Amino acid sequence: MRAAKAVSSSGSARAGAGTASAAPFRVCAIALAAALALVPARALAAADEPEILASLDRDEVALDDSLTLSIAVTVSSRGEAGDLHLPALRDFDVVSRSSSEQVSFVFSAGAPSFRRTTVTTLSLTPHRAGVLVIEPARLAFHGETYSSKQLSVHVLPAGTPAAKARPQRRPPPDPFAQLDPFAGQAPPGEDPLSEGRIGTRDLVLRGSVDNERPFVGQQVTYSLWLFARVNVSGIDKLQLPKMDGFWTEEVEAPQQLVGEARIVDGAPMQAYLLRRRALFPLRPGKVAIDPAEVEVLTGMGLLFSRSSVRRASQPIALEVQPLPSPRPPGFDEGNVGQWNLTASVEPPAVNAGQPVTLRLVLSGRGNLRDVQMPRLPVIAGVRAYDATTVDKPATEQGRVGGTRTVEQLLVPERTGDIELPALLLETFDPAAKQYRTLRTQPLRIAVSAPLSQGPGALALDRGSAAGSQNLLTAGGLRPIRLRLTRVEAGSAPWSSSWFWPAFLLAPLLLGLLIGGRRALQLAARDPDKLRVRGARSAARRRLRGAQALLARVGGGGPEFHAEVARALTGYLADRQGVAAAGLTREELVAALLARGHLKGVVEGLCGVLDECDRARFAPGSRDPKSQQALLEKADALLVALDRGRKEAA
Repeated sequence: MRAAKAVSSSGSARAGAGTASAAPFRVCAIALAAALALVPARALAAADEPEILASLDRDEVALDDSLTLSIAVTVSSRGEAGDLHLPALRDFDVVSRSSSEQVSFVFSAGAPSFRRTTVTTLSLTPHRAGVLVIEPARLAFHGETYSSKQLSVHVLPAGTPAAKARPQRRPPPDPFAQLDPFAGQAPPGEDPLSEGRIGTRDLVLRGSVDNERPFVGQQVTYSLWLFARVNVSGIDKLQLPKMDGFWTEEVEAPQQLVGEARIVDGAPMQAYLLRRRALFPLRPGKVAIDPAEVEVLTGMGLLFSRSSVRRASQPIALEVQPLPSPRPPGFDEGNVGQWNLTASVEPPAVNAGQPVTLRLVLSGRGNLRDVQMPRLPVIAGVRAYDATTVDKPATEQGRVGGTRTVEQLLVPERTGDIELPALLLETFDPAAKQYRTLRTQPLRIAVSAPLSQGPGALALDRGSAAGSQNLLTAGGLRPIRLRLTRVEAGSAPWSSSWFWPAFLLAPLLLGLLIGGRRALQLAARDPDKLRVRGARSAARRRLRGAQALLARVGGGGPEFHAEVARALTGYLADRQGVAAAGLTREELVAALLARGHLKGVVEGLCGVLDECDRARFAPGSRDPKSQQALLEKADALLVALDRGRKEAA
């Protein structure tokens, strides 16, 4: 028994000792189990923490380029997405905005975790050059605020090549890519060579010229294009450069945006023509065209987002070449272009004193407004009036030109053949880079003697219609005729048949005697003296006829001026004995000065006659006030001429 107890006691002792030694291991096991139980909980808690990350596709960008800002927000799929607040972006315009979302499944510490990532992508364009700052984006999630880091970008001047965009992080491989028959192919319509200088730009404003080394006065076509990868809904404001040092002509100014597909620097874009102008340099040397600016409305509007973006074009430098030397005599710097010159006269045969029209026609390409036309020299025996010019600008296939017509009224004052010399125009052809001499053919006018007319008529009469307007001279006054009837009375003595013949015989004989004597006196008068005495009254009757024409027609016309001219020339022929119709102006002035008239009166008379000729042969707008003043001046000249004749007598 003792032995057994001893054995049992020793066994118990070993058992107690074993229990005492196993107690620390149990504590460690319990702690390890508790730690292992807490790991998934902590992993899940860490997985529930949101993440916000902002990044740029480049750190350096040109002022007329765009960059991409990506903001990625990752949260647990079991929780809410949170409220994302974008940066203020005070120094940038938002051209476009898009968002995408993806869900990932991850095992963390033996526990499954679902993560949802939302990526917001903004296409930005800077407002100014320099170092610009993009403020942090903020996310409000479960009462707490999470922020991204602040970003900065270096903005270069417009047109400066910037660093290429950083390659985007490739998405994870698609396990089903091998089953896609179109895997690895470019989307339809996409240019595989789109990686170029403009490949990352959404809106680009570019100016271009067709010739960077023009001559002075040669046309340079300036075109302003807007290239867009995004939707353009309109143009809010377009500011063109001042174009100092150029004469400008509008070629094309579209009122609506019409896009056309183009490949620019290897990238597919929509091209919109905003303006096209023809520039003509005014002086040689280096000339710069400043950048143009435009505000573009992007987006569709209404239900879709719409924003305004400002763009600027690049400056353009030209080197204007001077015209080559030596220059031909008489050359003008405005006569640059491809021109043709013709001359004609109509009619080719006239009577002396009748007008003809010399017509010069210049046509071709160039700055029509700056061309200097040749002038007709002074020709003996020909009175020339001021020329009239009519320009008809035209644009063909973007080249500016047109037609200029110069008409000059000529009045031959002598008979025979009168030759108009050839006219020369020195021009410079910039296409051929040489001077050209344009020469017209000499023109000949056959002048015959004027038709014979009475001394009181005007040689330059267009017809008898105006003369018949004066009723006093057209038909005259008819005499009054009396008809007497016999009245029978009763027994009155004058009722007898012999009484009335006897009673009327004496007055009849007296009347015949007086009428015969008057007829003898009229027959004995000199017709020239009668015409001299009635010259002024006849002239005033014609002026009254002109006054009636002015009141009835409402502005007069060629008939009015013809009647005024007849009054003056008729007076000169009847009163002064000077036939103005057959004399030149110089001969008329000499004849009147020889008769003792004042020089001022003679010059005023010639001025009125020239004004009447100009209004009759080259009628223009009718001014009743000027015509009334002309009528009063003609009446005053009659008084002055009559007074001068009396003083001379």
